[in-house]
Amino acid sequence: MSLILGRLDKNGVEDFRYTVEKAIETTELWREKFSGLKPEEIKPEDIASLTERINITPHDLYKIDEVWPRYIKEGRVFYTVMRTSGTTGRPKRIPYTKDDRFRTGRQIEPWVREYMDKGDRIASFFPPLPSSSGMFAFGGFEALDAKVAYYQVPIQYLMDRNLLLKELRDIRPTALFCLTATAYNLGLILPEDIKKDIQTIVVGGETLTKELAMATLELFENAVIIDNFGSTEDAITSYRVITKKKMSEFHFTESIVVLKDNGDNYSEYKRMYITKVMRDGELTGLPLFNYDIGDLARVVDGKVKNIIRIKDVVSLAGAKLHIDQIMEIVYDHPDLLDFVIIYHPLSPENPKPKAIIRIAYSGNKPAGIEDEVRELIYEANNPVRYEVEESKQAGLIIEAVPLVKLREGLPRKPGKTKRIYIAGKDL
Repeated sequence: MSLILGRLDKNGVEDFRYTVEKAIETTELWREKFSGLKPEEIKPEDIASLTERINITPHDLYKIDEVWPRYIKEGRVFYTVMRTSGTTGRPKRIPYTKDDRFRTGRQIEPWVREYMDKGDRIASFFPPLPSSSGMFAFGGFEALDAKVAYYQVPIQYLMDRNLLLKELRDIRPTALFCLTATAYNLGLILPEDIKKDIQTIVVGGETLTKELAMATLELFENAVIIDNFGSTEDAITSYRVITKKKMSEFHFTESIVVLKDNGDNYSEYKRMYITKVMRDGELTGLPLFNYDIGDLARVVDGKVKNIIRIKDVVSLAGAKLHIDQIMEIVYDHPDLLDFVIIYHPLSPENPKPKAIIRIAYSGNKPAGIEDEVRELIYEANNPVRYEVEESKQAGLIIEAVPLVKLREGLPRKPGKTKRIYIAGKDL
């Protein structure tokens, strides 16, 4: 089953065909993949049915000679190059033109105009420019000529509370830009007078569930959350707005997104394929069709409930432990505050994959909390129960600790608020 979302109106389809024509004209990869097809007749539905043939993956982006269009390689337009590693763990270099800046502006305009175009002061905890997240924020707001001030806060301040508070008292921000987990952690450590000024929290880069969103909004009583799903290759593919009373659907404003069954019997989780739609006359850095970034959409009743980054899934033998399910359990529990997962993947030295879920509580340890969380995980994810309890091909350990000990012994890097730590890679 396929679900197609995004720019599917008449203008969107016309721009889609322009994008196909321009990609075939300028880019070797797409000229080959679209061979034998008539660009003037191609519809988004055709893209959905041709994901096996017409697609691109993060590893393909290293093939600059094939993937970068001629107008980039020959320097016909001004562009900057952003560096990103993401899924592959190796640095990729992505060209970004002024048309990408305008396109990003269109992607963010609906929520900027409603929530932030009133002289807001943004404290941004994304990595320094020219990071992709920083470029999108800076370039998109500039393209919109939005009435905001953008303060780039040194990300190292997240590890020094005194420097952080001094900086925020100088800025007096009304908005925060940061990773999803950073926003929650800031809510735990910032004083009330700073938190009360925050009206908008813009997050991204990590999975956000309703339970984590509500826990964050309890800490920032006057704020709304803008949850962005983005990538360096496509900017901000989608967003949703979350208040204490309502969680909107994901909006896909400038891209076409195909959602398909992942082939692993997890029927709610659909693989995402992203097509970047240029508007007539534009030349963006990379044409992209069915970009298979590896991320998953959790679809319930035909609506995207969550978007799960591929780095937020661990494999326990034949089963998958999805981080959004753990989030729902932890942040919906009255006695729990946070969690991390320490993952020991399958390897020649480790024939039985294992996940250690460390959960944090406040005050006294709740009686029986480890068994309770384990049962809730099994209830939400029966394949995990089977692999751990019945087939015994995997291990699942629940450890309950006070909040101050949650990240004890785990690496800390400025700006990184990881929830999954992989033995042999992170540890």
